[in-house]
Amino acid sequence: MKVTFISQASMIVETEDCVIWSDPWLFGKAFNDSWALFPEPNFSEDWYGKITHLWISHEHPDHFNIPTLKSLPKDFKESVTVLFQKNNSDKMPKAFKMLGFKKVTLLKNRKVTSISDKTKVHNCQVGQMDSSLAIISEGKTLLNVNDCEINSVDCKNYLKDLGKVDGVFNQFSMAGYNGQIDYDIHLPKSAEQILNNMVANHRDLKASFSIPFASNIYFCCEDNKHINLYANTPTDVENKFKNENLDCCILYPGETVDVDNYKKHDNTSSLESFKKLYSKKDSLIYDSPEKVEIDLIKEAFTERFIQLNSKFSKIVLKKLKPVIVYIPDLNKKVRLSLYSGIFEIIEDNNKDNFDLQINSQPLFFSFKFTWGLQTLGVSARYFIKNNHTTWRWYRIITSLNNAELYLKPKYILSKSNLNFMKDRLGGSINQLVYRLKIMKQ
Repeated sequence: MKVTFISQASMIVETEDCVIWSDPWLFGKAFNDSWALFPEPNFSEDWYGKITHLWISHEHPDHFNIPTLKSLPKDFKESVTVLFQKNNSDKMPKAFKMLGFKKVTLLKNRKVTSISDKTKVHNCQVGQMDSSLAIISEGKTLLNVNDCEINSVDCKNYLKDLGKVDGVFNQFSMAGYNGQIDYDIHLPKSAEQILNNMVANHRDLKASFSIPFASNIYFCCEDNKHINLYANTPTDVENKFKNENLDCCILYPGETVDVDNYKKHDNTSSLESFKKLYSKKDSLIYDSPEKVEIDLIKEAFTERFIQLNSKFSKIVLKKLKPVIVYIPDLNKKVRLSLYSGIFEIIEDNNKDNFDLQINSQPLFFSFKFTWGLQTLGVSARYFIKNNHTTWRWYRIITSLNNAELYLKPKYILSKSNLNFMKDRLGGSINQLVYRLKIMKQ
């Protein structure tokens, strides 16, 4: 097998009889225009005649990038087979069809599936949205962990299902932030923990080599650029793996590694390319947030309040207690609750008296779209000062809402939800405990 790095989470894996392209993002920005590609992709149109399968890991826009998918040639979209996780919702299969893809295969959780005579895949769902893909061919197994935050129990399950893992593609830097206002304390720890997780996953999976990817972006807004100061680089990855006596293959966009000869891959030129790229960080362009008037924010909030109340029981929504949000670009404070529906402007000249600090446009976006509050965390465009427990519940419940896991009896007991929960029971409890632990950090 051969692996070619394209951009961010986009890889092309060539097997004996398949060419699988993952998560294409070739241009533009993502997450409410808060992320920009860094470096730029390296994709040749020659690939269109070779690629047989297109795997989309999950619906986040740096993976399910609608502008890129729309731009792909019509004949390519009609010939390629899209691979996606089978879950409780049909919104993604419908979305692929609307984008012009004719063939969609839904992969069952933790099942090995043949996609050709000589190639098999294994899809594993992690959390409420993420999924991984193992590609099995020519006696080798490659595991694309993608955005999945896996622990030792998950790794045991992978080995149980797959027998072995030769190579791991893993995220190497921060893909968002929990918003703690004292970020200069928390971000260095987060960056270090990600490298530690890469090493732990490598060892727990008994892998031969790892490839760092899915962190090839920069935070491109004035209100999130502070994250870039603490981001890991491919050089950090190589140094970490060298210190641990482990093998990693560093790939710059457009570079290829032969899995059978991964030890022959020399990271020197790749690292030199990345060093030249990072030397230009001071010249990066950052966008100033546009202003959204308070009435439009309130309107979006009210629509989300009504929608949540139609899908979730009052017992669940009771967790969404009031929080005070300071909106610096409007110089206003609001007290809001998605449980009671309250949204009121507070007359308070003390700028330090707030739970959350968010500019008007990302606050509006948070309520306007079901995925908006998740995007707020991924884009790292807010700070939290107080009321952490309540905010954690806002994140959890709105994530469930976006995943269409509605917590009202008539929805919980639907056939699709019951089948999905039964299918996920084996790993979901472990993953839930792990996610809650991370969210408390």
